Amino acid sequence: MMCDKATKLASDKLDRRLSIPETIRLRLHLVGCDACSGFVRQIGVLRKASRRYVATDVSDPGET
Repeated sequence: MMCDKATKLASDKLDRRLSIPETIRLRLHLVGCDACSGFVRQIGVLRKASRRYVATDVSDPGET
């Protein structure tokens, strides 16, 4: 699998459940590709940070 397909699948995985063949192909690619493995880690960190940001109450009118 080429990196462009792997990053697309990694991104798709955030929005939907991958099929078994897609999951296997992605995992096999990630074993041998440091760049794509790093991309997967980065999007995981961004997703986690986004969820934390949304979970905080940034619209508290008492704070100015």
